[in-house]
Amino acid sequence: MSTNVTETLQFNCTTCPSECLLTVKVERSADGAVVEVHSVTGNSCPRGYKFAHQELTCPMRVFTTTVAVSSGDEALLPVRTAEAIPLALHAQAMDLIRGLTVDAPIRMGDVVLKNLLDTNINLIASMDIDPA
Repeated sequence: MSTNVTETLQFNCTTCPSECLLTVKVERSADGAVVEVHSVTGNSCPRGYKFAHQELTCPMRVFTTTVAVSSGDEALLPVRTAEAIPLALHAQAMDLIRGLTVDAPIRMGDVVLKNLLDTNINLIASMDIDPA
């Protein structure tokens, strides 16, 4: 006898400005893990289908924060990952970056930290900072 539960979820796709309202039927095991995505409706393009599957199995987000700057005209540098990383890694990334300091000058797009948490995705600067 199966203890899996099928439920219907609704959430917006965020892959484009249309923000389609997706209706997703998903089967979960007793521990809440996704066993299978049965259907995705409401998407007006194939990206919505892919987004729904990814959001339920391994949600991804671009990680954004700030790092300290040494000898710069600003005290903090906004940074972000060059691509989305698993949401489950965000707290670990924050722990790693918390003690990081960069030296001015730095330009938008410069790599601040290569291969963040072995994801093959770099942490990059989101603005220019000149020397003080």
